Amino acid sequence: MEKETLSETASLLFQLRGLMHRWGDEGSERIYEDLQHKEGGNELTLAFCGHFSAGKSSMINLLCGSSVLPSGPVPTSANIVSIRSGVPRVLIYPRVEGSKNDAAPIETTPERLQEYCRNGGEYSAIEVWNEIPLLGKDGVLLDTPGVDSTDDGHQAATRSALHLADVVFYVMDYNHVQSENNLAFAKNLSDWGKPLYLIVNQIDKHREQEISIEEYKRQLENAFEQWGIHCAGILFTSLKKKEHPLNHWDQLLSLITELLEQKEQLLQYSLSRSIHHTADSSLTAFREDQQEERAALLEELEGTNAETVTNELKSLEEEKARLEALPQQSRASLRTGLDTLLNNANLMPADVREASGSYMESASPTFRLGLFSTAARREKEQSKRLAVWQGLLTREVSAQLEWHLIQLVRDWAENLGLWEEEAETTLKQGFPAVSQEWLAAAVKPGTGYSGEALLNFCRTLAADIKSQFRRAALAVSDELLAKLPPLMEEQRTVLQRRELALAAQTRAVDALAALDRAAAARAHELAALLPPRRPLTPGILPEVRVTPRAAAQSAAPREVQPPQNVAAGSAAAANWAAGTASPAGGRRRLSAAADALAAAAELLRREPAMASAARSLAARAEDLAGGRFTLALFGAFSAGKSSFANALLGEEVLPVSPHPATAAVNRILAPEGDFRHASAVVTMKTMADFWDDICHSFSVLQLGEPQQNSWTTVLASLPARGIHPSALPHAGFLRAAAAGWAEAKPLLGTVRIVDLEEYRGLVAEETRACFVQGIDLYYACPLTESGIVLVDTPGADSLHARHTGVTFNYMKNADAICFVTYYNHAFSKADRGLLAQLGRIKDSFALDKMFFIINASDLASGEDELEEVREHVAQNLRAGGLRSPRIYALSSLLALEGKTQHDYARYEASRFHHFEQALSSFAGDELPQLSLNAAAESIASVRRRAEEWQNLASMAANEREAGLKEMQERRQLAMKRLSLLETEERPSRDLVHEGEELIYHVCQRISFSFTRNFQESFHPSLLREDAGNLKAIFAACGAELMRTTKRELEQELWATTLRLESTGRRLVHEAAEAAATELFFSTQEFHLMENEEAAWPSPSELECQLQSVEWPTLWGHFKSPRYFFEGAGREQVKGAAEPLVKEAVNVAAAEQKKKLLAHYVDCIARELKVAAERLQEGLAEQEKAMLDLLKGGESADHWGQLGHQLSLLEQSFVDRLDKNL
Repeated sequence: MEKETLSETASLLFQLRGLMHRWGDEGSERIYEDLQHKEGGNELTLAFCGHFSAGKSSMINLLCGSSVLPSGPVPTSANIVSIRSGVPRVLIYPRVEGSKNDAAPIETTPERLQEYCRNGGEYSAIEVWNEIPLLGKDGVLLDTPGVDSTDDGHQAATRSALHLADVVFYVMDYNHVQSENNLAFAKNLSDWGKPLYLIVNQIDKHREQEISIEEYKRQLENAFEQWGIHCAGILFTSLKKKEHPLNHWDQLLSLITELLEQKEQLLQYSLSRSIHHTADSSLTAFREDQQEERAALLEELEGTNAETVTNELKSLEEEKARLEALPQQSRASLRTGLDTLLNNANLMPADVREASGSYMESASPTFRLGLFSTAARREKEQSKRLAVWQGLLTREVSAQLEWHLIQLVRDWAENLGLWEEEAETTLKQGFPAVSQEWLAAAVKPGTGYSGEALLNFCRTLAADIKSQFRRAALAVSDELLAKLPPLMEEQRTVLQRRELALAAQTRAVDALAALDRAAAARAHELAALLPPRRPLTPGILPEVRVTPRAAAQSAAPREVQPPQNVAAGSAAAANWAAGTASPAGGRRRLSAAADALAAAAELLRREPAMASAARSLAARAEDLAGGRFTLALFGAFSAGKSSFANALLGEEVLPVSPHPATAAVNRILAPEGDFRHASAVVTMKTMADFWDDICHSFSVLQLGEPQQNSWTTVLASLPARGIHPSALPHAGFLRAAAAGWAEAKPLLGTVRIVDLEEYRGLVAEETRACFVQGIDLYYACPLTESGIVLVDTPGADSLHARHTGVTFNYMKNADAICFVTYYNHAFSKADRGLLAQLGRIKDSFALDKMFFIINASDLASGEDELEEVREHVAQNLRAGGLRSPRIYALSSLLALEGKTQHDYARYEASRFHHFEQALSSFAGDELPQLSLNAAAESIASVRRRAEEWQNLASMAANEREAGLKEMQERRQLAMKRLSLLETEERPSRDLVHEGEELIYHVCQRISFSFTRNFQESFHPSLLREDAGNLKAIFAACGAELMRTTKRELEQELWATTLRLESTGRRLVHEAAEAAATELFFSTQEFHLMENEEAAWPSPSELECQLQSVEWPTLWGHFKSPRYFFEGAGREQVKGAAEPLVKEAVNVAAAEQKKKLLAHYVDCIARELKVAAERLQEGLAEQEKAMLDLLKGGESADHWGQLGHQLSLLEQSFVDRLDKNL
């Protein structure tokens, strides 16, 4: 029965392959060819997927019982590697671009496999055989490239391998299960319908005291449920700790064995899924290939459909017919209107008829006016009656004809678009004149003036009047209609254009229908071939329960493997109880320097000639005495910054979790004043700051404008998936803020003191931490008591990453910087951004103050692997411009355990002491030495000045008088020179030139990084067919590109402020030194006046506003994920977007350049004024001292004694510095 089924499957695959060939679908044809080989091979393929550092290759090696694949904490597998049991050999299949024929495989040895695996771009696949009892003769293991690779070929290879996989194991690192990449790819695997098992590897990282295993599992299950990920089981594994109580390694081995036992049914099910999935993909791809044509056709239709087009065509024909009949119909309509108007007009009412009869009577020859009627009287009466008749008739004509007829013709002509105001004048001129002469002439002799004769006369007269009005109206209408043909021609042109457009739309409708028919025909042809989808028989898949062993209450401690060069009982071990290295010696040296400077200032306090020097020494003493050493920690949330901080502190002070913990800036410093040990000062965000964060996160997630009374309800619609990876911190922030809003709202804007327990809750619980602006923890331990302030910053990938100015100020002002990365984690996008910023600013500091930490080095299997990781990190640092980085691989966990348990061997094995010694040397020697040298030079300078005054006091009186006179003569010249110094333009001009060049190069660097940023922003894990609203996601990817560009531009500009400040300081120094030389100040005197350590203020903000790019307008280039990632879509979108983004950068940079240059030009003007004032003060001191000498002031002995005291102080200071304090 099974053979018969497989035979049917083989026949089906043959037909499907032929069908794909006929359709020209090479990709599907190749898949069906692969499935033919798979069906014939009768093997069960177990695929292992996951991100590169999850341990896939190491897991496969352990399953195989030997090192079949290269493995390690840096990327290895760059292509698909299939592994079978058999005689050891390796086949490499070269990639032949543009050829349909496969090149002959290259056979090589397992020893050379590592080289081939890493140069995957040259090969399409690798097959390995080795003695692997677990697989038997029918099992195949499939290793895939990391799903987080930025190489499109790697991702495509992983996706294409899934049609060969019968069962998929998705391997995830313990700390990164909930990353967007992992969840998105796991969802994709789940949707395939292939049996899916999720493996959480490196479970030995779990610490029960940090989070219980039950809580950890609950969080995972919730995340999988939200994403709709369905799996057959979840396993926890540890490759390093076989006996770890949470390790399911034995269950994994049993699971694989049971799966191989169910090979036949699983193979049939897998083939069915792949056959149907490939068929669905072929139909989808066909529709995608039609997409461009469809989009063009739909654009022609402009939202209409076939029915609408048909109706519009019918309407068009009717309009054309109406247009051609328009002149005739217009005349007819006017005539009809005239007939109606004239017929309804009663021009001869009774009073008009009576007046008419009365006049006609008077016109009769027999008319008499009594006995004495004369011709004159008759004529007068006749005129009177005619006037009455004419007045009454005129009244009727005007009321019933003139106005109504004008309105009738006006309405008719306006309806045709022909009316002109002149037509009314012409029409009135054509109306008949109902004059007395005309009326008198109308009465013929013998006309009866009563009865029927009068009625007939009135009818005839009214008809004559109406006829004249009709003729006048028709005459004007003919004149107006003469203008109709050009208008009709215009309308014909409009109708013709409509007809052409409708014809094009008709063709588009027909073409769309043809596309639909073609797609339907393919679907029908496939449906006729495909059998029903085969269900998976219940109970076939072995169940896996995530139930830890009963004894697993906490993770086992890590084994300690001390470095081979550590000898037991060494001197270092003997001094262990004294504590670890600290920079306290440097702090004591600085305190000694402060005391010496203060003593020197006190000696000079009563000397008017040395007043400015005394103030300068006192200020420097205060700076040295009150200073602290600030150590700032940077890195991604899972790099282990908090555990590293705990190891430095020597106690578990900060909470540690595999999920994001540090959401606010934490400073840990020694108790002082009213702040006792283990107390924390918590500064809550103000309502304005919190609302700014809410608005920004709403904007990033495209949730619209938040409302203060309803923003929490909007979050119910926040999708669980499909969010860009960079936007995930914003989604997490909003969810946490909504959950903690009720409790935190009344606390916003407050500053309060909490104990250590509440502090840990505020730091670790995101629902509380998201409302905190910053926390100062006062904690007594050797590190803080030595003067070090530890600053634990939020993760580089946190919500606060957008505050580029805050990050920059920590980098600028910290005495030392530690960048922490995890042993086997890739450098994230946020990490690379921080490293790039460190690379930009490193040359602006007098000393290299950066330390790079590879945490969890105890995960290394040996020195070779550790060195490989160190070189991998160094390469990434060099790529960020950090050419000679100080890298320390260490284990914070072992260091902390060693310190807290007083276990020196464990501490030594942690390698932490190498870093602490380097930090101690830097903080205790290198960094203080700059200040100590400056302090020694300051004391030497005032001693030399005292000696100069001693020499002046020893001069003869006349020589002193000459010196004073010379000084007074120079005063006017000096005032003029100092005035010129204050207004000197060259420093500002040179700074502007330097600034313009710097900003130009900033824009160039942003331009060079566009391709990388574009590739990272338009992420394949999001732009998937099943992702939902792809157009919206596409726009979100574009928005992320703009945010990345904006953040990078701001970081570049902040780095530029250091260069501008350095340039400004140099220009001011050169200008002031030139003036001092002209005024005969010695170099030492000038340096004592100059306060090189005075801080120049940074700009208050550098927030760039990039011109928006309308990403929906570029959607037409996208078409589909397949076309975008595998076709020309990405290059088309990139080509269209690049000039827009570059223009936005140039505009924003130009705007910020104005602000930057204005800021530093102001700084230069201020510093030039300060320099002039100090030089003027020095001149005044010299002149006053000379006057005092002339008046018998301080003697040479006095100055000699003062110089001697300063010399003793100087020598004592140097001696103390040379000692090991």
